[in-house]
Amino acid sequence: MDTTHERTMLPLDVPLLPDTEYCRLVRNLGDRIASVHFSLFDPAIPDARHESLHISVDELIGWLASLPGVRRLALLNSRFHAPDAYAPEGLGNLIARLGRLTDAGVVDGIVYADVYMLFALAEAAPELCARLEAVPSVNTCIDSADKAFAHFDAIDAAGFRQPGRLVLDRSLNRRLPKLRRTVAALRQVRPRLSIVLMANEGCLYQCPFKPAHDAHIAHARMAPEAASAFGRNVKLGCQRLFHDDPGRLLASPFIRPEDQSGYVGLADVIKLCGRSRGPGVMRRIVEAYARGSFSGNLLLLNDSMEPLAGVLRLPNEDIPSDFLRRVTTCAKDCARCGWCSELAESLLVRTGPQIAPLGRMEEP
Repeated sequence: MDTTHERTMLPLDVPLLPDTEYCRLVRNLGDRIASVHFSLFDPAIPDARHESLHISVDELIGWLASLPGVRRLALLNSRFHAPDAYAPEGLGNLIARLGRLTDAGVVDGIVYADVYMLFALAEAAPELCARLEAVPSVNTCIDSADKAFAHFDAIDAAGFRQPGRLVLDRSLNRRLPKLRRTVAALRQVRPRLSIVLMANEGCLYQCPFKPAHDAHIAHARMAPEAASAFGRNVKLGCQRLFHDDPGRLLASPFIRPEDQSGYVGLADVIKLCGRSRGPGVMRRIVEAYARGSFSGNLLLLNDSMEPLAGVLRLPNEDIPSDFLRRVTTCAKDCARCGWCSELAESLLVRTGPQIAPLGRMEEP
């Protein structure tokens, strides 16, 4: 990317968090905010996070109403649900909450990962579904137009409104030729579809743990005693791989605040995650992307990397200006290339106790 040109920043999709200062920031950003995504804030309604805060539907309506003029999407994006959740009696609470939000005019649609749930809702509450968009979650990993069309067909068959936006798979952030082809194919048939890219999820590139990780989170919502995914990540998963080979941190398909210009013309919106980290952290993330720059530990911006920020520091301001060009034009054969590893080792500061070598850790 030619950094001599003026930076262009894309509108943002951000989480809604029930916090006065955070919502004030989102409101004050005006048209820089394209949309908000939000938990339904009911432990009985799973999404792709461990159990979260519970607030009443009236409180939720109030928080959503405080952010007028943006699209508002409810997260129903658990990988799977308990068998009884698909039955009409199991759907009662979900339908009641969605119905209240819809009647209040504070929700435009749902974000889903489990297509069975779409059809269960369609069978139990067809009138409600006809009023809501169904938006595929980023966790459906749509990386081609034909995958998107398959979801659009399912959405139509279930009787939901078609989505006005689509979040493409994270890997396309680093595969620009395929991103261009995919976006061109989508826009040829749906010119008004808003293309969204996830900026700061920060997991491994083409993460091999992801299917099991999503399943562990879904399982934890049904059986809280199973909520030990983070321990597994440190002992056996992505946190260990990041720690042992910091080059993987830079190979992760994040988009830095400074690099948004590289996606102008390919994407319409940048999506930011991190809702489970609290309003203070999300304010820092949203401010960095709204400003288009960040000085500090890159790990603090990226959701999956953040747990390592206490022991590793990777100064974002020291990353070279040709970073985006290098990581979007390589073959992704990290073991043979070594550029990200060399850069990480040259910049990385180890600041705290390190993860013990594999085989010497206690069970989580």
